Amino acid sequence: MKLLRKETRLSLALALMALTTNVSAQEQSERTKSVYLELGGASNGIGVNYDARFKEGSPWGYRVGLGWGYGKVSSLFGNSESVRAYSVPMGVNYFLGGKRNHLEMGLGVNIGLYNRHYYEYHLTPSPENPKVAAINAVQKKDNVVAGFGFANIGYRHVAKRGFQFRVGITGGIGIINAEKSNNKFSLMPYISFGKAF
Repeated sequence: MKLLRKETRLSLALALMALTTNVSAQEQSERTKSVYLELGGASNGIGVNYDARFKEGSPWGYRVGLGWGYGKVSSLFGNSESVRAYSVPMGVNYFLGGKRNHLEMGLGVNIGLYNRHYYEYHLTPSPENPKVAAINAVQKKDNVVAGFGFANIGYRHVAKRGFQFRVGITGGIGIINAEKSNNKFSLMPYISFGKAF
């Protein structure tokens, strides 16, 4: 009877150790995928992104998402233009650092549909007096597929329970239909919150 109790205790102790080791390993395992909401940066306004490592333990990974942006420009003479952007940011990234805190660097492209609303102005001579002309404003709309290349550098933190925080700066320049979108180099800060798993 004492022998059975000793074996039972030993079995229970081994099972408890195995369970504790398994729970500890799950808490310490690296989270290789994430979903996050990004404000600014490569999302071109606001975006939802999926991010993953190419393989477990690799510092190399990728991101792909959906972005939306809006911008309006007005001139001194009442001239205005607004743009709505529906885009897909895609890129590769590289991590330096530990399991929870990383320096994040990335390169990619954002391709999107840009819906522009603007005015075209025409001078129309007066039928009564050819020396006098009237300015006529005609509202125009067009859709343009355009894109920009980007590079980003920032900080990424992943908490024990998977909360993810990112902050940094993205540099971008127009590469597709650049003359109809922004073809100048620009710097865009970003911040994001999400869940790593």
